[in-house]
Parts: sequence; structure tokens; C-alpha cells
Amino acid sequence: MSITKRSFMIIFLIISGILLTLNIVTYVFFRHSITEQLMNSYDSLVDANNALCRLFTQEVDQLTYLYTTDEELGELLSRPVGEDPLEDMHIKTSLNSRIAYNLNSQSALSNNGFTSVLYLNPALPASALFQPGVTTMHVSRLFSGEAVLEEEWYKNALKHNTRQYIFVDEQDGRLCFAKKLQNSHYTGSYQKDGVGVLLCSIPASRISQILSFHPLTANSGFALFGRDGSLLYQSDILPDLSKRDTYFLSDTSHQDLSLNGSAFIYSSAELDWGIQLLFLTPYGDISQQLQSMMVPYLFCSFIFLAIGALSSLLLSRSITRPVVQLTKRIESIEDTRNVDLAAFSGAGPLEIRHLNTSFTDLIRRVNRLNEQIRQSAEQRRVSELRALQAQMNPHFVLNAMNTVNSMALMRGQDDIAATVDSIASLMRYSITDPDQLVSIRTEIENIREYISIYTLRFRQEIHLEISTERPETDIFIPKFTLQPLVENSIRHGITRKDAGITVFLRAWEEPDRLCVEVTDTGRGADTDMLNAYLRYENVNLKVSHGFGIRNVNERIRLHFGDESGLSFSTDKNGRIAATLTICKNKESAPDQKN
Repeated sequence: MSITKRSFMIIFLIISGILLTLNIVTYVFFRHSITEQLMNSYDSLVDANNALCRLFTQEVDQLTYLYTTDEELGELLSRPVGEDPLEDMHIKTSLNSRIAYNLNSQSALSNNGFTSVLYLNPALPASALFQPGVTTMHVSRLFSGEAVLEEEWYKNALKHNTRQYIFVDEQDGRLCFAKKLQNSHYTGSYQKDGVGVLLCSIPASRISQILSFHPLTANSGFALFGRDGSLLYQSDILPDLSKRDTYFLSDTSHQDLSLNGSAFIYSSAELDWGIQLLFLTPYGDISQQLQSMMVPYLFCSFIFLAIGALSSLLLSRSITRPVVQLTKRIESIEDTRNVDLAAFSGAGPLEIRHLNTSFTDLIRRVNRLNEQIRQSAEQRRVSELRALQAQMNPHFVLNAMNTVNSMALMRGQDDIAATVDSIASLMRYSITDPDQLVSIRTEIENIREYISIYTLRFRQEIHLEISTERPETDIFIPKFTLQPLVENSIRHGITRKDAGITVFLRAWEEPDRLCVEVTDTGRGADTDMLNAYLRYENVNLKVSHGFGIRNVNERIRLHFGDESGLSFSTDKNGRIAATLTICKNKESAPDQKN
């Protein structure tokens, strides 16, 4: 038998013995005592249910407080929208995640059908992301306030600055709480109506479960009334209270009330938000309990007294002995690494065995964590040492190359000086702000440095012809976007036996896009295979290291959207053409550091 049942038996037998002993003294006193006990139990249950109801309202207030003080929520609501669809999608997803996160943190609410929806103030920019046409009901936790501007509850919620507006949604059968919501971290312009209205609701059918109402008798029930005396909810077992006068709605206890010819005892208490909680119990139920308790109690009083005394003594010893032994073993522990876990595997009550098992698991976890901490500290020390050993200042290399350039010029080695200078320029271009956008002119200057190095090394004629409809300084692309394409033209377009190659770089505008094309007089390639490679299909294509065409394609799509990108085709002269397409509505401005 579990320790819980044994404890219950002890308490039950002791209380029974006391009550039966008092019954022997006098029958009248017994009845009076039982009546007082029932009334006290009634008061305790009323107080407990009042406390549980207040706990629920506090949970809802805590949820509102979380939304009010949520820094990330305020920051997201303060962001502008409509400039970047990807950013808008991120803001929309993040707002839904924050609303869900705060609701899920209140497990007492989220596990009982409780829902919360935030109707954003239409004046907020973020409200445009949650219009009815683009927001799915029962999926999104945010909606634009425009959808409910004319709803009576929405207007009333805006009028109540500091308290909840409570109403019943007859259509969905839910009890709703609406409150105007502010956010202390919202940095946008001041909004008189706050950032929105938080609408919380619970199913009417589960109110008794959510509020954990414990009836005193089978026919006991409760009802909720609003601040204005309107009936919000009542137990199904009670008579209809919607048409009753609300004179009894005050903090009262043990008052009499007649409903449909039946006498009730009721208690009323005012909760938060102005809600009035009313408990009703029929007098007939209390009388039946008294009658059912009197006869058996009087007959068994002496028997229960003897059994209670003996059972209390035996059970208390059997319960406390394993607990005392376990306590002594725990107190003797000085170092968890030296604990004899076999000492905690003995027999005993079910709860003690579970406690022993949990404690041994805890000791093992503590030891594993200590070992992990030791290993992590050692790995961190090794990583820091390797990081220090691997540090190298690239500017030292640039300075060294400048020194070599100066020495070559002093000795009349102009070609070496030019090559070193080009390499230094390429290196400086690659390590300086690698993620920023640059003009095509800057990218072309970098390409010319590459061509000068290639020409000096292989002694082949490389010509670069440029034709743009817009100024080269007006077109901005990520670094190393054109250079890999020109490099591919040179490396794969000619062989070492060829005299040279001409690379054509052309830029032009179309109504909705900007195009940059790279062609050459080389040998060409299979454009279908190249396009399939860009789509990550399995093709027989030799890939070199460095900035490949996939890299170029992905960076263009990340910067300018999925409709932009790189593609290969054959132009009217039969040459392979690598074309960069940039949607005009996605064109990015250069970095401020440019």
C-alpha cells in the first residue's frame, strides 16, 4: 500500500475518532458539531473556489502584463513594414511566435482551451500585415483591428483603460475578456488606443474545470455576474438566474435564498475585474448529509475510536521509519562522486523506492554534469590556445607586399611590381567589407587586376569590352559577382595554346528588371547542364574551388529576391551568355561605408 493511502487512513481515523467521541457526550452536541463542520467545510470550499477564481484572473492579468512588458514584441511592433517582403514575413512570423510563447508560458491557461488574440491598432504599420484577406483564422494569433472596429466589445474595451471588459460570445459559447493593450517598449508614435486590444476567451462548457470549482454537494453550483449585474455564466444544475434581481450580489456568507420554491444557502464574493462569484447549495442536500452521517457515526463511534488509536500508532511508525533512514543516508553524503548508490536500492514502500531511484538518477546526472564541465573547460582552453596560434593580421601581409612592390620598382622590375600591386589590390578588395554592395565600376576594376595577373602569368591576350546603358556607378551588386563569371570565361574559354580571348560585359534595362550579361569568344559550354547545376541537380560537371556560379546565384537571390538570379543561354552569335537578372523593385542601395 502506498504512503499516500496510509497517511489518508491515519488522518481519516483520527478525525473519525474525535468526532465519534464527541458524539458520545451528547446527541445534541453531535448534531450541532456536524452542522458546524459542514458549514466550515462550506466556507472552506467557498474560500478555496474564490482563491482559485482569483488565481485564474491573476493568470490572465499576468499574461496581459507579459504582453505589456515584452521587449521583443514592442520592438517588432515598432518596425516599419512594406519595404521588404522577406522582412515583413519575418516580422509577421516573429509576432505570432511572441504571442504564442507568452501564452504557452502560462500553462494553467493554455492547457484548458484558453485562447488569446491580439487585434492590432489599425494605426500601427504592423497592422497591415494582418489584414483579413492575408491572415488565416484559428491559425494566426494577431489580426488587424480594422476587422472589428464596429464590434461593440471592441469599442467598450477601448473605453476601459485599466480594466477588462467582460462579455459572453453567444455564437461560439465562450466567455471573453477584452482589454486595451499598451507596450512599454513600443517606440513608434504615441497611440491613444494603445498597440491593440487583447481578446482572451475560455469555453463556457469548461469554466467549471478551468476555475476548478469543487461543489459541496451534488446539487451545488456557482454563477458569475458582471460589473453591471449581468449574468455571465451559471452551472447547468442551478435554476435560471438571468432574470433574478441582483440584490444578493455583495460579499456575504451563509445567506438564505429561495429559488423556484427551493431553499438555498449562498455565499457571494467580489473578484478582480468587478466579477461577482455566487455559490449556491440546496438546504435539502445539507440535511441529507447530516442524516446519513448521524446514525452510522453514533453506532460506530466506540469501534472507530479504538481502531483509530491503534492504527495511528502502527501506521505512523511504518511510514516514518524508511523516511528517517533515507534522510540519514542523504545527510552522510560529502562528495557525490563517492556515493555508494547500492545503499539507495533497498526495499520499502512504493514512494520510498521511487524516491531512491530518483535520487540515484540525480547523483548520476550531477556527476555527468561535473565531468562535462571539466571537459568543456579543457576544450575551451585548447580552443583558445589554437585561436591565439592561428591569428594572423592580413594587414601585415599587405604591408609586406607593398614592400616587395617598392623593392621591385627600385630594381627596375616593373612587371613584378605591377603583379604584386595587383595581388595586393585583389587581397584588399576581398578582405574589406566582403558583404557590402559595390558598383559595377568597382567590380570591373577588380576584374582588370585579375586579368593583369593572368596575362603576366600565361602571356595571353585578354580583352575586356564593356557596354552599359546606365552609368557604371549607378548599378550595385555584391562583391565577387562578375569576377567569377569573367574568370570562368578565361579559364574554360581558351587553352594555353590559344592566343587570347575577348570578354564582353554588357548591362541594359528592361521595364521591370536590370540585366548584366557576360559573353566571350571562347569555346563555350553546355548551357542546359550549367542551368541544371544551378538548380542543384545531379550533373557531370567539374567544379573548382572559390566563388562558383552557385555561390553567385545564391547571393544574388538573397540580396534581390527569388525572382532575381543567374542563368545561362546562347546569344544570337552562338556564344554562351551568363546573365544576371536583378528585379528593379528589389534593387538595393550601396552600403553607407561606400
